[in-house]
Amino acid sequence: MNKIEEALVKRFQNHRVVFWYDEKKELTEQYEELAIDGVEKIAVEGNEFEVKYMINKLKPDTKFLLYFKGAKPSDDENWLLDMELAHDLFHTDQEAMFLQEIGLGYHLKELVTEHIEFFKAKERRLKLKELLGEGDEHEDIRGKLLAVTFNTDYVNLITFIHAHGAAFVDGNERLDKELERFNLTKYYWGKIKYQFKYQSEKPSIYDFLLEVFNTNFVLGKKSTIDKESRLLLSLWKDTIQYRESFGAISEKIANDLEVEDQLSSANLEEIVNDDLFKVVDQKIVHDLVDLVADEAISHDKLIQLVKKRENKFWYSYSEYFYRTLEQGSLLISLVRKYASTKYTQFNEGIEHYTSKLYEIDQAYRKFTYYHRQSNQNRILHRLSEKVEKVYSNDWLLVFNNNWQKVIDGLTSWPTNETISQQRFFKQHVKPYTEKGNRLFVIITDAFRYECGEELSRRLLSENRYESSLTHMVASLPSYTQLGMASLLPHKQIEFHEGTDSIVVDGLLSSGVQGRTKILSENSGVRATAVKAEDFMKMNANTDGREFVKQYDLIYIYHNRIDKAGDDKDSEEKVLEAVEAEIDFLMTMMKKIANMNGNNMMITSDHGFIYQHQPLDESDFSVSTHSGEIWKDNRRFVIGKNLKHGDSTILFKASALNIQSQVDVLIPKSINRLRVKGAGSRFIHGGASLQEIVIPLVKVNKKRQDTTAQVEIDIIKSTDKITTNILAVSFIQQELVTEQVLARTIRAAIYSSDGELLSDQFKYIFDIEDGSERQREVKHRFQLMSKASGKYKNQQVKLVLEEPVEGTTKWREYKNYLYTLNISFTNDFDDF
Repeated sequence: MNKIEEALVKRFQNHRVVFWYDEKKELTEQYEELAIDGVEKIAVEGNEFEVKYMINKLKPDTKFLLYFKGAKPSDDENWLLDMELAHDLFHTDQEAMFLQEIGLGYHLKELVTEHIEFFKAKERRLKLKELLGEGDEHEDIRGKLLAVTFNTDYVNLITFIHAHGAAFVDGNERLDKELERFNLTKYYWGKIKYQFKYQSEKPSIYDFLLEVFNTNFVLGKKSTIDKESRLLLSLWKDTIQYRESFGAISEKIANDLEVEDQLSSANLEEIVNDDLFKVVDQKIVHDLVDLVADEAISHDKLIQLVKKRENKFWYSYSEYFYRTLEQGSLLISLVRKYASTKYTQFNEGIEHYTSKLYEIDQAYRKFTYYHRQSNQNRILHRLSEKVEKVYSNDWLLVFNNNWQKVIDGLTSWPTNETISQQRFFKQHVKPYTEKGNRLFVIITDAFRYECGEELSRRLLSENRYESSLTHMVASLPSYTQLGMASLLPHKQIEFHEGTDSIVVDGLLSSGVQGRTKILSENSGVRATAVKAEDFMKMNANTDGREFVKQYDLIYIYHNRIDKAGDDKDSEEKVLEAVEAEIDFLMTMMKKIANMNGNNMMITSDHGFIYQHQPLDESDFSVSTHSGEIWKDNRRFVIGKNLKHGDSTILFKASALNIQSQVDVLIPKSINRLRVKGAGSRFIHGGASLQEIVIPLVKVNKKRQDTTAQVEIDIIKSTDKITTNILAVSFIQQELVTEQVLARTIRAAIYSSDGELLSDQFKYIFDIEDGSERQREVKHRFQLMSKASGKYKNQQVKLVLEEPVEGTTKWREYKNYLYTLNISFTNDFDDF
């Protein structure tokens, strides 16, 4: 079937009579060969009355194809005009064939002629046909020609510009060439001139965007470019398909406009809300580094400034810088407040550390981790030096020198206290097992208290997990073998002769096999021990459940942090190990829950001190100890008949509730002993609060929801929009807590048919304190010009959306109705 026959068959599906004028008299042969089922052919040539009589009287139900050689006569000379108007007209020129193929009327022939090169490709015609709607005329169709040319899903000038910008970034000149070839260049730039007031004798996409960026940059030069160009940029940044090209073109424009030079004399308040150039974040980070290092900005003020950057385009590229600044600022402010604190009682120091002071060590860990993740040493170097000095000299040294006075006053280690690690089984495990509840005890090596606090906080934000955090005091010396033994059920603990290994009730406690034996004999229930790696290999639905069914008590051991820290070649990676361990524990607990394990505890054998910078000579103790030495460590010495100097303190093993005739030396404060081959930045074994305070996180898996997100509302003073700016006040209705979580919102104004009419506003509502008025966040929405044109006097919606977890999609959270009533004067720029 040829094209003419195919087109005619479609015509006869909806028409009984079709008129065909062969203007160039070149299709007679095709006419004569034509045979369409159910259609009679008549060649009309001076027999008009006969034809009319046959069609209307003799065969009123038959389909006819009327063929005319030559052009269509004028209406005055057309004897079949009445029938022609009542039926269908078929054209066979190239333009007509294209129009018939895509279902458009012949009155659009001139449009096709004007853009004939576009219509010559069948692929383009098919794409255009998919976009066409009923009643489309010249303006609608030209817009859709652009959509096909730019290969966009939306017929939208702003989207065309985004696509054009992306092609420019890629060095692709195809679009410019096709606009020219399809005769669409004048139309396209005419639309841009009308909507954005762009004036240029030789318009180009880069020249236009250069002007748009410059006009919208807070320090840029204003031009004739319309303020609606701000929406062009705002939507570009939020478009998944084109946001990468926004970043690339922003970098090029920043260089061409010499933005860095312009920023050199700018102040923070002037540029903090700008969202166009990466170099703005670099300038802000640079200035904040100096302010924090000079202690010239309060922590609260820094947090406010960083919050303003949080929803900006370039934040993800600078996030680790801002996180580093936040933690450095927090650390300095806390140290200045608490470093000189002194205690008279052991428990007083423990309680203060677990309620507040652990935050300093946590801030240092997070500061160092974020600093390393930024992969930038130069810009953060000054702040890093400051933080290291404050943490090491003003915190660890000063605070632990004061704490040492409490340690010096002890005659025995408080192992009979309820917070003692040695009472863990009796105080915490036994109450579960006596009630017949299965319990999982996860023991992770060197997981100090502040790490447990972060884990507990993360657990509370997980739905259907309930978590509580308490603390214990590790046995002294605070090292692995003793800490692990202390957590087992036991009557007495002693040193294995001549070593630092621990014997529990006559059984060696090292390794999983030794601990399994002690658990089996001493726990009073079906108990076992397993390495975390072996446990995680089990399938939760098969062998894992079978394994769990055999036991009432399962101890799971993992060694990541201590393993990294105890090796001088890897000790600088210990903070990454902490982050990985917290993630690992979260995964493990979910696996336990999938094995029907509802009760879990997470604790540790000991804590640690970590200083990222290499230590000075003064940080090492010159110890004159001597005697029968069983174990030499940076932070403790075990042996018999030990003699020592002023740099260490001596405890009899019996004073530590260890049933051996042995002496234990502990270096004072945070000093290290010289031990050949050992690392010095990561240490444990001593009596500092960082080493001896360990977490006990109790976790229960619930059947009901345990978390919710904060609710967001707006203060709505009117339901009318009368200007092209709508100021909206968003209210976070409650404070963020451990189980009332932050909510991320994206808001914009939409028409009733789903057309975006404004910029989009993104914000993370995570305010943790303050009155309702202090939880108010304001944004001024700028409406597009079509809001006062096509949609004037119509109802529109302010739509609040929230992200769909694990996707790039958003779903509606709330909406608020308004009526558009914008005066025409608002379409004028400010004079």
